[in-house]
Amino acid sequence: MFHKLWFCTLFSAHVQSFSTFNGKYLSGHSFLTLENMGMRMCARDCEAYGGGCKSVNFDRDHFVCELNSKNATDNPNDLVDKSSSVHIQVNQSSITGTCGSKTCSTWDKCIVTHSGPECLLMGCDIPKIKNAVFNSGFLPFGKSLQCQTGYQSLITWTCADKNKDPTDFKCYKVSSGWVLIYRSQAGGNVSDYLSFISNGTSDETNDDIIDEHCTATTKSALCTSKYRTSLIDQWESLDISQVQLHLYKSGTQVAEVVFNGTGSTNTDWFSKNRVVSSTWTDVTPTQTYNYFSIEGHVLESNYWRNFQIWNQYGGCPNDVFWMTSSFAKPGYACPQERNSTIQYFYCPQTTKCNFENNYELADVMTISIQVPGVT
Repeated sequence: MFHKLWFCTLFSAHVQSFSTFNGKYLSGHSFLTLENMGMRMCARDCEAYGGGCKSVNFDRDHFVCELNSKNATDNPNDLVDKSSSVHIQVNQSSITGTCGSKTCSTWDKCIVTHSGPECLLMGCDIPKIKNAVFNSGFLPFGKSLQCQTGYQSLITWTCADKNKDPTDFKCYKVSSGWVLIYRSQAGGNVSDYLSFISNGTSDETNDDIIDEHCTATTKSALCTSKYRTSLIDQWESLDISQVQLHLYKSGTQVAEVVFNGTGSTNTDWFSKNRVVSSTWTDVTPTQTYNYFSIEGHVLESNYWRNFQIWNQYGGCPNDVFWMTSSFAKPGYACPQERNSTIQYFYCPQTTKCNFENNYELADVMTISIQVPGVT
């Protein structure tokens, strides 16, 4: 047997108090859009949400109703002119949170069924999203997806965003306004250059990658792969302002180079002409280098120096450098490089130094970006 559902408004009939603003529209606070209804029913629908809905925008030309989580009294700067719109503030003072004899939560909607008043939680189902607060399940209308502490998304998403895919909401590791896009550690034999440009790797969504270990500034035996986000593939669409490369030793930062990221690509950002600052005072756009390259010096699969900043080759005892991600098999490159695993060599001084006699080894390299909206 079919039982028609009625919005539970009978108990609130004695508090019909609405403030109407003709030709006005409250911008930026809608959590649900309803079509094909009258203005009175639009206000009643808001009323049925109790404290979750504070006002509506009603389009008289198209009979479209927008439910708002805020009102014009609280947000006067968001009330704008729109000739076809009526903005209505709903007085919830006497009915907030009630549904007959039931008590509803803020984002419940009160309805009456054949068996009496009921509170229904209104929202949408969302997929599993790594490092999000709502990591799969139900998201109430009026609430937006949020990332866990220490993470931030580059977009917003609510149930009202019908044209957006919720899986586009991704949570990135952030620190002091910088978004981590790549992290690697000493060991293994996979080129950092090839890993960095390897299109399609999205470790920010990969639950097999444990961020506690694979985004850390200390080397961890529990991280067995390089950490790479899909932001590297989106590089030219991100409006990147700066790029930061750090080297860490036992969790302590030992080297930094900051680059101008404006108008860069995911390979040419690492170049001398883009240097903004560095812990090496002589790493500048006007310095002389024989290598300043993300790919660096490569000899097939036997030897490479990625992320190489080098002053001169003079035979291994006379090489002068600043940093490199280095790999070499026995018989190739300089003696200190020949252990068939990735090593992060850096000059511990504030200026360039001799590679053979003055180098030290870092154990983690990170690359981060600054983009609009990240704090």
